[in-house]
Amino acid sequence: MTSAQPTIDYSRVGVVIPVKAFDQAKERLSDLLTPAERIALTKYCAEQVIRAAEKFETFVVCDDPQVAQWARALSTQVVWQPEIGLNLAVRAGVEVAKSRGKTLAIVSHSDLPLATDFAALLVGQTGELLNSSVTLVPDRHHDGTNIIVLPTDSGFEFRYGKHSFDAHQQMAKKLGLQTRVLDDANLAVDIDTAEDLAFAQKLKNLG
Repeated sequence: MTSAQPTIDYSRVGVVIPVKAFDQAKERLSDLLTPAERIALTKYCAEQVIRAAEKFETFVVCDDPQVAQWARALSTQVVWQPEIGLNLAVRAGVEVAKSRGKTLAIVSHSDLPLATDFAALLVGQTGELLNSSVTLVPDRHHDGTNIIVLPTDSGFEFRYGKHSFDAHQQMAKKLGLQTRVLDDANLAVDIDTAEDLAFAQKLKNLG
């Protein structure tokens, strides 16, 4: 018996990753890490996310020349977004992905040190289902939204910030899209605080 073939055309899926200027990232860890250590951690996590996206065309959204150079060196597409704010950055990335023929976007934070193959987010899902639903991967506190999978033409308005997981569920409901919540032990780990860093270090050596 032959194995079932994938029902999702990966060429129609784009991964959108907003990346903040390296020297401005992880400032909440400034009492714990030196500036050089914060930059190294930020790059480590972002590169882990890009590796997780390797099966798809990837769009790094940024407003910093060093980040843009770094992203191009990793063979990703750069979306230059000078507007302030994560919500605008993500929206710009999704719009560019849509203009490149992507019908589905996987939007991921860049600070997921344990990120693994994003193709797993699509397993068992048909294209029809994915184009009429939103998949949310919450952080380990069920407060933030680490990953969103959504149709690029849905008109979804991003609501990152405190309680974004609830806000994104409400947005999906408003648009009449089914909501699929995926709790993933690896993708739930992000790094914003010293507690987050300690938790991640217990699971994986961040070098």
